[in-house]
Amino acid sequence: MSWLALELAVGFTAFRSGEPWLDSRGAVIDAHGGGFLKESDRYYWYGSRRNGLPCAGSCHDAGISLYSSRDLYNWDFESIVLHSFNGPATGNGLDLERPKVIRCAGTGLFVMWVRGTGEGNTPQLLAVATSSSPLGPFTFLGNQTDPFHTVAPGNANLPEGYQFADATLFQDPRTNKSYVYWRTRVNPQHTGFRAMELTDDCTDVKPETDAQVP
Repeated sequence: MSWLALELAVGFTAFRSGEPWLDSRGAVIDAHGGGFLKESDRYYWYGSRRNGLPCAGSCHDAGISLYSSRDLYNWDFESIVLHSFNGPATGNGLDLERPKVIRCAGTGLFVMWVRGTGEGNTPQLLAVATSSSPLGPFTFLGNQTDPFHTVAPGNANLPEGYQFADATLFQDPRTNKSYVYWRTRVNPQHTGFRAMELTDDCTDVKPETDAQVP
């Protein structure tokens, strides 16, 4: 019996760099650019579902996959918790990337911040979605046809708002305050990595907290 067949039978007990990582069904885990959440005794892995296909520019993915695990080695596929939906001519929902989820201390809801892109991987914009469960499904806030937008529009140093790329969320367990950290992607104004505090419901930023991360 091969090591792969054995680990599928009894469960993975180690990480194997360079080898396919399979879920409990024996399918390759498909969660690109993932974000992780620990809730109670389970870990949750959210990531872009790419259907095993390479992509350049736009990937036309299936949305955000969710896997869960108790030990970080063995993962169960749960569902697609947020679907991509826009066509090439209508906006930024062709690819949903870099999903990050926190349980918002202010509301108790699970809040996802996710990047959306259209054809050509630009512009890179933000959408926020919420759920009452880490298992989803997640529902977009705002305009359900095209919920994607820049971050902090009207900010004095960039009136049209920041584009949104390569981000993460953090909730401080001591203060329950939440923050977003991300790489702006604006030409010709390269404003680097930014950080902002989130509103109490974790669905927006407080523009007055805008700071460049050194």
